Amino acid sequence: MDAATSEDSVVGFLDEVLDGTGWQIESIRRRGTRLEPPESYWSLFKVDINKDGEDRSLRLVAKGALNSEAWERLSSRLIRHGAGRPCEPIDGVGYPRLFPETQHAFWFYPFDPGMPNLPQANDSVRMAAVLLGEEANTKDILATAGRLGIERVRYVPEVGAIMRYTLDMDGTPAKMYGKVQPGGRGRRTYEAVTSLWQAAARYPGLLNLPRPLGYFDEMGLLLEANVKGRPVNGNRTSTEFMMAGNAAAEALAVIHESGVESDEQIEIERELARLDKVTDQFRYVLPEGHFLLKDLVAHMRDRLRKTEEEELLPTHGDLKYDQFMFHNDEFTLLDFDYFAQAETSYDLGKYCAYLIPSSPKDWKETAAAEETRDLFLRRYMELRPDATLQRFGVYEALQLALRAMSFMWVQTRGWEGIAETFLVMAFERLKTPLPK
Repeated sequence: MDAATSEDSVVGFLDEVLDGTGWQIESIRRRGTRLEPPESYWSLFKVDINKDGEDRSLRLVAKGALNSEAWERLSSRLIRHGAGRPCEPIDGVGYPRLFPETQHAFWFYPFDPGMPNLPQANDSVRMAAVLLGEEANTKDILATAGRLGIERVRYVPEVGAIMRYTLDMDGTPAKMYGKVQPGGRGRRTYEAVTSLWQAAARYPGLLNLPRPLGYFDEMGLLLEANVKGRPVNGNRTSTEFMMAGNAAAEALAVIHESGVESDEQIEIERELARLDKVTDQFRYVLPEGHFLLKDLVAHMRDRLRKTEEEELLPTHGDLKYDQFMFHNDEFTLLDFDYFAQAETSYDLGKYCAYLIPSSPKDWKETAAAEETRDLFLRRYMELRPDATLQRFGVYEALQLALRAMSFMWVQTRGWEGIAETFLVMAFERLKTPLPK
């Protein structure tokens, strides 16, 4: 699989795809990987090409199956969604090309088997028709398409894609963002954020969030207004990072008090079952991690048996410091894609787990993360003094274990030590009391 999805293999495939087009490869860079033993592996490549002074940047996915049963499922899915059609990433769609002998496939964004309508969300004519509405005539649609720029902001294969749309309004750019995801997650997000806007108005200054502009079922596309600022970065020693902890406590308190309903529920036993599966994956690549995680899950289940369930509340579902945009001392919370009902401590544990740096440069980063954690928890408990938090340690340990899983998936240099560190810390957090 390493050979089949290597840069040399990608170059050979690109030479074939670009043959006769006049486009030349400028550079190839691996942008991401994900290993899920014993089923699959994928890599995402950034491919820069040039023709007569014009530059373009493509995203190529190399996905392989690690056993014959997994390949049968993968190839059947890709055939169902377009494999066999022309792979034309320059002027068409980069449909998948299958290589049965090595059990891998290549495809180009915006094709994606999990989001079959993603090409439409990247087509200027189709998006102009969406923005103008059903009553617009063809002439207006084509004129608007000529003034509409579409940029890829983020793409994770089979998980989601974010696009930035810029419309030239007589020399003034109007920006908005679109997000496409598998299933009906976009509609749930649209409904949740619309309701949270009303809740935020009851608590001025505590929760800022992007304005939803619409949801389009046929593409699974959620449109949101542009949010000024930049994402909070991972510099734990910065004032901005610590301020984000305070903003996160205030935002989560409002969400917990909002009463917004959701048909999704995050259940702790289902999360532990997910860790059971991850434990088996560690067995293939890191035996020490396998035993650590197996023991950790047993201790977590024992703790759950000894505690009462917490109150089920609406929750963000993915609360982390980098989900906040920072502008003029104001924080805006993004990405409500995993909005659901969960026990009170779910997002509290997640935010705290992601405060910890994976590769700290010195003790100051770790100390600053601990200080921010303390500030976050104290501010939340100040706003919600009667919150049920008896399972907080379990949820923080859960998220630290999932961070270890993420490093196992991406296989970055030194991931083994990082994963083991997070698992050891999870044991410690399981027994650490909340600040007084």
